[in-house]
Amino acid sequence: MSDTTKVRHPSIAVQLHTVQSLYDAQDISDEEVDAANRWYREYIFSTVGIVEGQDEGREREKGNIHTWMLSRGRCSARISQIRDQLGLCSHVRLEMMLAREMSFSAMARMIYPDVSEGRARMKVSAQCALVLEQLVHVYKKLNKPSA
Repeated sequence: MSDTTKVRHPSIAVQLHTVQSLYDAQDISDEEVDAANRWYREYIFSTVGIVEGQDEGREREKGNIHTWMLSRGRCSARISQIRDQLGLCSHVRLEMMLAREMSFSAMARMIYPDVSEGRARMKVSAQCALVLEQLVHVYKKLNKPSA
């Protein structure tokens, strides 16, 4: 895809360049982008306590420190559920790609140190696309009411 035809996805957080790269290559769709953004925001809120990228037009419920901590705890539990559903290896790739904002090349050097850079990068890119696709399905499963 040439630079003139690349379209910045409106909901991708500025720092998530790997997600934008996968979107530009048409390896992922809007669903995967939304899932990546949701995971990123929940992970940051659960680990650091910072609410990032809130929609300014959206009405927010006012609360106190107790409701804030309960919300943070729910996010942390959801992140743990996602880790359990995806498995540790997939979750590590999510953390590297989204939370640590590592490039595919940097991830490839860590995961596949003995493989050529181009081949390792291609493997990591494909794995990240697959993990994001799986993340969409995990969120759908978590959102279903239990019977």
